[in-house]
Amino acid sequence: MNARRKGSNSNTQSKRKADSNQNLPEDGGAQTPRLGRWGWTVLLSLVTLGLWIISFAPHDVWPAAYVCLVPWLLMVCYTTTARRVYVFSYLIGAGFFFITMRWMFMVTGIGSVVLFLALGFYMPLVACPVRYIVRRRRFPLAIAFPFVWVGSEAVRSMFVPGLPWHLLGHSQHPVLAAIQVSDLVGAYGVSFMLAVANGMLADLCLVRLGWPCEDEDATPPSRARLSVVYSVCVLAFVFGYGFYRLGTETITDGPRVAVIQGNYPNFVDSSRSQREPSHRERTDRYFELMEEADAQQPDLILLPETPWYMQLNVEFLAWRYAGTPRGTYPSEYCYERFGLFAVDHKTYIVTGAASYVPTPLDLRAAQIRYNSAFVFRPEGGIPGRYDKIHRVLIGEYVPFRYGPLRFVYLWLNQFLPFGSSDYEYSLTAGTEFTTFSMKSASQDNKEYRFATPICYENVMPYIPHKFVTGPDGKKRCDFLLNLSNDGWFPNSGELPQHLVASVFRAVENRVGVARAVNTGISCFIDPDGRVHHRVNKNGVVVGPDIEGYEVANIKVDSRQSLYSRIGDVFSGLCAVLWGLFYVDYVGMRIVAGFRRRGERS
Repeated sequence: MNARRKGSNSNTQSKRKADSNQNLPEDGGAQTPRLGRWGWTVLLSLVTLGLWIISFAPHDVWPAAYVCLVPWLLMVCYTTTARRVYVFSYLIGAGFFFITMRWMFMVTGIGSVVLFLALGFYMPLVACPVRYIVRRRRFPLAIAFPFVWVGSEAVRSMFVPGLPWHLLGHSQHPVLAAIQVSDLVGAYGVSFMLAVANGMLADLCLVRLGWPCEDEDATPPSRARLSVVYSVCVLAFVFGYGFYRLGTETITDGPRVAVIQGNYPNFVDSSRSQREPSHRERTDRYFELMEEADAQQPDLILLPETPWYMQLNVEFLAWRYAGTPRGTYPSEYCYERFGLFAVDHKTYIVTGAASYVPTPLDLRAAQIRYNSAFVFRPEGGIPGRYDKIHRVLIGEYVPFRYGPLRFVYLWLNQFLPFGSSDYEYSLTAGTEFTTFSMKSASQDNKEYRFATPICYENVMPYIPHKFVTGPDGKKRCDFLLNLSNDGWFPNSGELPQHLVASVFRAVENRVGVARAVNTGISCFIDPDGRVHHRVNKNGVVVGPDIEGYEVANIKVDSRQSLYSRIGDVFSGLCAVLWGLFYVDYVGMRIVAGFRRRGERS
């Protein structure tokens, strides 16, 4: 009797399992989608791509970031053919960067294609452990997926290719309450929160449709409840902390700063550049804007990175470089004009320029070149100088210039727009995170400290936090002045996307930021991420012929953030966990291989 019941139950379970398997398509769901396997995969991929794109600047549909990865997660988990998962994941990743960063084609075509194709690999590299986590380990996505996603962002930002652009958290820059957690764990913390939200919604869908597990037929609803509870706790903490931080009164007025914005597009094509205003015309126009801004009595005037081509370092000016007569335009003329303006108007002037240090005894290069920021003081004297530390690959330097692989450098250099005709345009990296001090005349000569990250240095999180926090672990910087030249990408999506990075640097380090950018967007950012006083034309901040100035008090914050002290510890831990998931995956595959061999024998 018991044997008969046992056999009956076994037959019933086998029949149920067979019926269930009939309903499981190749894509692994509980029911076959009406669009068919390929149609379903294509649809989910396109929906993810569209939502992911509009989440970021210049579209800024920030609510889409909370759901944009859900269709992709369902595709990853339900498709039983792993190859299809990885192919479509790669197409989503590469397509996203092709579309959102297409402005790079203004500078380099082949370089952009190589970069975007390389960045596309991060999506299948994320898809692999996510698929394994769900189908084998049966972890809720809300718990496991955020570590994998943030880990991939950390590796992409810190190592290959070293580009922290379009982190998922960047989509939330207009939502001040959501981004305050950046002062604890950086922008990666906001990405983590969004990944939790996407993972929770995907968990609910998976439980509703039938968990695509390879070892059992279903996953109990308790996992869905765990996912929801965990997600609610994470989101509640992020927004609760955000509202708490926004409610504290630690931000005060700092010195009055004027940001000056010219509008001079740059072109790789030298024939187009020759049709643009001359360096002398640019110089005169910038000084006109400085005179107009000075009417509002700023303590400091900030110009962009390389407003026009000049060298301002004293080593160069003391050397009759390449036989150039002393006193010729632009270098000595500009040096003297800046110095006189600062003394006559009793104001600090910060501007970007090149630094050439002649090295006549070096057979490899006639000079060492830097991208620098100079600080002219109202009391006169030799201006302070900071040399850019983080250079842009290809844009500012070609690798392997020195050492045994110099032949690779020479080979690469001949293919690049600036390196043709054996011209060595590569810059040398600075070595010191220089900070400067100033006295604010508008505040009874109160002293402040500031630093000058140049261009994309404000995109790299590790640069500003090393400026702000000294070797002793104490805050040594009250505000940041970002000098940039986005004239290579005029009127494009690069301008608002670049601004977004500065928003997070302000919150992460609790410092005010003033930006002076050729072609825009020049503005002020408070330590809580509020953007104000944008240079505009009839309310428009991105477009042709937008130039001018804005004067405002830059904000300072008495707080020192945790992120400024510890840096990217959190994102680094996520990267380690991402790697451990891969170790577990590889170990599982090895064990499964041994088992199959044992069964065959």
